[in-house]
Parts: sequence; C-alpha cells; structure tokens
Amino acid sequence: MPIAFYDSNLTDAQWSFLEPMVPARKKRGRPPTDRRSIVDAILYVIKAGIQWRMLPSDFPPYQTVFHIFRQWTLNHTWEALNARLRAHVREAEGKRCRPTAAILDSQSVKSDPHGGKVGYDAAKRIKGRKRHILVDTLGLLLSVWVTPANVTERVGAQDLLARTLNCFTWLRLLGWTAAIMARCSPNGSEACAQSSRCRWSSVRTRDSKFCPAVGLSNEPLPGLCASAVWSGTMKLPKPAPKPGSISR
Repeated sequence: MPIAFYDSNLTDAQWSFLEPMVPARKKRGRPPTDRRSIVDAILYVIKAGIQWRMLPSDFPPYQTVFHIFRQWTLNHTWEALNARLRAHVREAEGKRCRPTAAILDSQSVKSDPHGGKVGYDAAKRIKGRKRHILVDTLGLLLSVWVTPANVTERVGAQDLLARTLNCFTWLRLLGWTAAIMARCSPNGSEACAQSSRCRWSSVRTRDSKFCPAVGLSNEPLPGLCASAVWSGTMKLPKPAPKPGSISR
C-alpha cells in the first residue's frame, strides 16, 4: 500500500520502532484493518485539527479510526506508548529512563463547549479549558489534567498530583513556575502532604515564551532549557536591543 503521502505519516523506520508497541490484532471477527494506516489517520487528525468525518479517502473509514482511537484511550494504550517513547528519548539523552524531577504548569486555551465543560479564566480573560501539565526536565509529558478554565491552579495541581504521584513513585523533586507559586502553596496542598518524599522548588521564568517544557509555548528563548534554570540561580538573558537603540 502507498505510504508517507502526507507529512504526518510515519516513516518506515518510525513504524518499525513503533509496531511492537501497538496492541496485537484480534484473530476472531472481521479482517483487521492495517494498524499503520490507523495510526497515520490519527496523526493526520491531530496535526490538521479536523473532524473525524473529514478524513481523506486515503485512510480507513473514520468510524473504524475513531473506534480504535477510543479503544486505545480506554485501555491506556496511549499512556503506555508515551511512557515507552519517553524512556527511549531519555536514554538517548544519557538520562535515566525514569525521571526524578518534574515541572508543573498550566495554561488556559479557548475552546468550544461541545467537547466538555468550559469556564472563564478572569486572570487571562479566556473562556475555555485549562490544561494542567506535568513534564520532566526535557519537556517530555508525564501527565495532563484538563479542567474548565475557571478552575484555579491550586485545585488543578491537587487533582493532577493526586492521580500522578501514585504512578510516578520515583519523583523526588517537583518544580512550579511563578504563576502557580503565587496561586498554589505546596505546603497547603493535600496531594503534597501525601507525598512527603518530594521536595518542592521554584522555576524562574520571565514570560510564557520561556521554554516549551515550562511555558507551554512554541517560541523558546535561545540558550534556555528547564534543566539549566532548575535551581533558580541562572540569570535570564537580556532581551535583544531595539533597532536604533544603544546597548549598554
């Protein structure tokens, strides 16, 4: 079958690495659909941001693609794939497969109510949802918790850590940005009280464009990463001077 027609399609090398992690096909029932085409279709929907019904005819029927996507969501297949890929990337970077440090941050985004409950974030003036994300020092996803935008960082952090720390028992250092530190005191969090093994630290950021791992932005400042400023002692680089101004 033709492969790699769209930019979102997997290459042969990527699929050969991912194929052993994909759940095996059932031997009974109708002939199974090619799993590679299913994964390519899911990646196309995610990258293009389209509805399932708008899948091109090159892919399997959208009903089949959505059924497998939902099935893998309910049986935690996506979480297992993310964990395997995260461990592979960390080992390639010379780190332990299980991170001992993590960073917590949240971001409010505009969204429609058809996908779930929405709220209004008065601080950001955004109506939609808020995603609370926990990542390692490389910016790789550990856990995510989606709530209406009116849910405070304190409550969102408690819910996220309550369902995460029991799974990631090897975490020893948790960091948070200044925005969460101002609204969520870790000493008063029930989730933190249950995880006395973890030590809390503040991550310095100048704005939301700091780093994808912390600021959840696609515009990282050059020369900065989460691991470099983890201790909060590194000086942030000065902004580039405006044209015509004299730098000092």
